[in-house]
Amino acid sequence: MEILMVVFSYLFGALSLGRVVANRKNIKLNTVGTKNPGAYNVYTEVSHFWGMTSGAFDIFKGALPVFIGKVFLNFDFTYLALISAAAVMGHIWPIYFKFQGGRGLATSLGALFVFDFYLAFFVLIIAGIIGFWFRFLSKLKPRISLLMFPLYILFAYHFRANKNLMLIGILIMAVVYIKAIYHRYRTV
Repeated sequence: MEILMVVFSYLFGALSLGRVVANRKNIKLNTVGTKNPGAYNVYTEVSHFWGMTSGAFDIFKGALPVFIGKVFLNFDFTYLALISAAAVMGHIWPIYFKFQGGRGLATSLGALFVFDFYLAFFVLIIAGIIGFWFRFLSKLKPRISLLMFPLYILFAYHFRANKNLMLIGILIMAVVYIKAIYHRYRTV
């Protein structure tokens, strides 16, 4: 049952509302804006409404599988970590779209919300403040948002003293940073 939930998590994470909306409006997200099918590109290239809706759906994609595994199926932490990583990997490398997906920030935030809502929300606020300060540096926006993960790990250590929260932060950070490094060297 645990392995099926990991597979479901990947397949559910691979769904992309932003691509569906953009395709309906005849916009190829891989060729405009940030050339990324994530919520930020939908926000800037399609519409503000669909960008925010796509971002909310991306958060939901990360939260739902972890929530089902944690609350309804009562899985062990190891499987919850695999489920959350699978959802993020599904968003980053979706099988439905030739493995060309988003950066995984909103999906990973959804998974982190299930593990500790207040900690993830606090980190989101801090990352949002940092992003607001640097809002005019459009080239840095995606990179600034990557600060969310070290902040999550740091606050999990200092405020919660919970090794599991630190481990899930490190696992998801590794997956998202692999995509960020690949994207950085692919576009240069």
